[in-house]
Amino acid sequence: MLKIKIPGIESISPGEKTEFTLKHGDIEVAYSLSGSAGETALKTVLRNTGTSSVKIGAMKLLTIEEVNEPIYYNNWQSWFPFKAYWEQPVVKPFVQFADSTGSSLFSATPIPGLLRNDVRPSDYFVATDELVAGFLSCSITHPYFTWNDKEYYIDVWIELFNKAIGAGEEIEIEELLILHGRYLWEMLEAYAERIKEYNGVSFKEFNGIGWCSWYNYFTEIDFKELEKNVALLKEIREREAIPYCLVQLDDGYQKDIGDWLETNEKFPSLDEIASMIKEGGFTAGLWLAPFSVSETSEIFSNHKDWLVHGLDGKPKLAYRNWQKNIYALDVTHPEAAEHLYKTMRRLREAGFDYIKIDFLFAGAIPGERLDPSRTPVQAYRTGLKIIREALGSDCFILGCGAPLLPSVGFVDGMRIGADTAPSWRADVMDIGIPSAKLSIRNAFTRSFMHRRLWLNDPDTIILRDCELTTDEKRTFALSVGLLDGMILTSDDMSLVSREGISLLKEALELTGGKPRVFLDGMNGVFAACTKAARKYNVTAFVNLTDTPRHGIKIKDYYRDWSGVTPSVTEADLLPRKIWLEKVETRARELEKIVEIREDGRQFNYYTEKE
Repeated sequence: MLKIKIPGIESISPGEKTEFTLKHGDIEVAYSLSGSAGETALKTVLRNTGTSSVKIGAMKLLTIEEVNEPIYYNNWQSWFPFKAYWEQPVVKPFVQFADSTGSSLFSATPIPGLLRNDVRPSDYFVATDELVAGFLSCSITHPYFTWNDKEYYIDVWIELFNKAIGAGEEIEIEELLILHGRYLWEMLEAYAERIKEYNGVSFKEFNGIGWCSWYNYFTEIDFKELEKNVALLKEIREREAIPYCLVQLDDGYQKDIGDWLETNEKFPSLDEIASMIKEGGFTAGLWLAPFSVSETSEIFSNHKDWLVHGLDGKPKLAYRNWQKNIYALDVTHPEAAEHLYKTMRRLREAGFDYIKIDFLFAGAIPGERLDPSRTPVQAYRTGLKIIREALGSDCFILGCGAPLLPSVGFVDGMRIGADTAPSWRADVMDIGIPSAKLSIRNAFTRSFMHRRLWLNDPDTIILRDCELTTDEKRTFALSVGLLDGMILTSDDMSLVSREGISLLKEALELTGGKPRVFLDGMNGVFAACTKAARKYNVTAFVNLTDTPRHGIKIKDYYRDWSGVTPSVTEADLLPRKIWLEKVETRARELEKIVEIREDGRQFNYYTEKE
């Protein structure tokens, strides 16, 4: 039974339509609760009834009482986890790590004060095995949830970053939806469907397979190696009938972070790079971090007024990388906005039709902007709107390092986990540090977002011999296939053996279906099934841990979803391995029946032929 408490209100009956107003000084908060069996929706409006403006920071909207662990926490951006916690998340080690490296906490949260007060928020939505509570959009505020594991309740918050509400003005807060009374995976899927419907989401398809330079060459990529791989990919495509369609050049081509249009000494012009890729018969793709500006860049030297500042009037540190301080572009500054537009437009003119935009959280950090009326969330969405308009609707945009909910509707694909790596890296801190294990973990936990909010990018499959074992590579590759996300590889293709090519083909046989992940509070062991795939429907278990798991029961609802009746009733899972059983997808011939109603409307029905 869902229990909601709002301070000042004696009782709330979830599902019934209820409207009331509370006063906090000059700020009036108008609540409107509605719903039906299994769901409750909350709309909230803030009104300034006073005679002068009022700045609003964090505000608690309500409390969900009597919640049971595990609590599934979602972080605000791509690289950090969505996973189950059975007790309060520990945050001090991450704060200490950030402080020791001289970095900021913005990669983990837009509200660093929470972490410094030993509070780990769940951003945008939160879940238990009995409920999912989440906001349907994120256009003004940053919504988050906090969990009290001693008294078993969850508080629902919004952060307005001291946004001023003028006398007589009002702000409509993003709508909150609470689902309950179903299986967790059904509620997560339903929540994502509601986000899709609410925001009118559409996205370009990604057909075929891509290649990315990063996880083999990192910043050491040069034009000669890029040319070599384009030739090899063309040869493999023709010889092996593997549908490679994209070559994406990652970090390592640019003069500096922020100076994107000028290449370094390893590369010719952007036009020549794109032309060479396209001559090989591939879509030309390029990486950049459009809101990031390094301390050594020309923009930093010449246009510090284009950057987000601190209260001290100096550019505000967004994060550290490349052994440099990185600052954030202030797109509320007209000249910075124009620069962003022209940069992205120039990339299209050079011939790039696939753009990966990375480290996007920098565009949403709090700070002093030229237009103080816009919250960091509003500024971030302004930046994404500029990027989309400059690139055009026919350009595929992949988001990465991105605040998730504010990006809905602007990107076609989204990285939904940490960077992978050519090693398993099981023991790294779970704070977005590259790790094959943590990368694929998030592909399972955030699978419900796929084809609802965007196309999920689980990060690249690695095929060559490296620190990853054969089992680890197979676990990663087949997981990507059965979850049906975007498929890219990242190798020096001259190092990929026959076994690597065979593994890629095996993964491709699992694609094209409708996956479902049955979350059950285990962050390292997952049950996943897919149906209506191109070749095989699958029931699978993945054990990402270093401990064997014995006697995992195969439940009826796995079979109900996939149509696969396994040969066993229980499965034994070895460490870092995938277990699966599959059946060939049965092609169905459908008969179309047309019915014309009296009012002239035509209805088409399809039935399976005998």
